[in-house]
Amino acid sequence: MASKTFHSEQLGSHQVELDPTVDSLSRFGSRVRALVWPTRTLVGSQRWFDELYVWTADFEPDRSLRSQIQLAAMEHAFSMLEHERVERVAVTVSFGSVERSLEAFANVLEAHRYTAHRLSVLLRGAMERLRWPYRVREFIDLLRSYQIAVGYRFAEPRPSMEMAAIDFVAPDFAKMLAPISSREETWQEMSREVNALGLTRETFVLAGIEREEQLNLARNTGFVLGQGRALKKPYFPPRVLRPR
Repeated sequence: MASKTFHSEQLGSHQVELDPTVDSLSRFGSRVRALVWPTRTLVGSQRWFDELYVWTADFEPDRSLRSQIQLAAMEHAFSMLEHERVERVAVTVSFGSVERSLEAFANVLEAHRYTAHRLSVLLRGAMERLRWPYRVREFIDLLRSYQIAVGYRFAEPRPSMEMAAIDFVAPDFAKMLAPISSREETWQEMSREVNALGLTRETFVLAGIEREEQLNLARNTGFVLGQGRALKKPYFPPRVLRPR
């Protein structure tokens, strides 16, 4: 889940309150907000997946509530797939949520096993705060058994600052906020760090590409995938009826 400050600044007055009759996120009311960010190629604008991005408004959830919200987000993502609202969808799950609710996540995956291969999961978290790393490892193995692409979401501004997490997750793809700098040297340095970590720019998603200048710098340094208004505006999660 995301920082409430960053997204409240970007959304302004366009906030989301989910209808309690139509989706699994609704029981949290207006405390939980959501947007869907299309992830596209930087050249040609081909869609890779749509990311269901969920965050909290005006409060910081504890670990228990965070895991409940992320479970609900995964359920809603599967509903989007099963109602053919998206071709592929991604969600973020934190290490702490997996440690607390591994069995619940496993149950959701099993309940939606026929569409699971169209889901991608971005993991995030601090290695030094892991109490039961074997539970996260079990979750990663479970995801791959369903042919789910496993990603890693960087929280730090430089990829090398999370080298231990990359070694632990061994992600199929990764995601990070694009630099706001217009200096080409900054982008080249990030590109070198990505390569040094054993990641590829072809599967590295740069989020927050809001300006044409950022888009051009990302293309010029060899990155392939991105999110942001310079590529495609986000949209509100489609409403899907829950089975009675």
